[in-house]
Amino acid sequence: SWDLLQQKVFGKESCPPDFVEIGKQIAVKCGGLPLAIVVVAGLLAKTDMTQDWWKEVAGSVTSYILSDTEQCMDTLALSYNHLPHHLKLCFLYFGAFPEDYEIPVRKLIWLWIAEGFIQQIGNKNLEGVAEEYLMDLIHRNLVLVAKKRSTGGIRACRVHDVLRDLCLRKLGE
Repeated sequence: SWDLLQQKVFGKESCPPDFVEIGKQIAVKCGGLPLAIVVVAGLLAKTDMTQDWWKEVAGSVTSYILSDTEQCMDTLALSYNHLPHHLKLCFLYFGAFPEDYEIPVRKLIWLWIAEGFIQQIGNKNLEGVAEEYLMDLIHRNLVLVAKKRSTGGIRACRVHDVLRDLCLRKLGE
């Protein structure tokens, strides 16, 4: 997250040392969502380079991301619109969970199966197919890993609040 923010704000130049700590805070507050990082970096790059401004942005990253809701939603909807149908159903299901909720992966997979979202592919069982769908959503940066197992597998996942809002909006259409 920090590397992306730094690259988008400073290009090939390095970040001034005085801005590194606050910049890392901003990157963390973007919740791992590349779109959020790019949007905030655009704001930082187009304004005066002062620590006070960066601190103000750090204090209101979420509200800034949400302030231009239509533009943000239109951009996110583009990602959603390009999903295959089976992934759209799975992604929209995240709207059923409360904001900031860490969803146990096993529970999510069984819910997807119970809803009929998962179809058997070849010799793979339904759980295996559902795990592939989840990994696809994670690789598309639409779902975040919240907790990992000691074996490296994913224990829990969640969606960024802005993406949850997109789910709710699409469900309402």
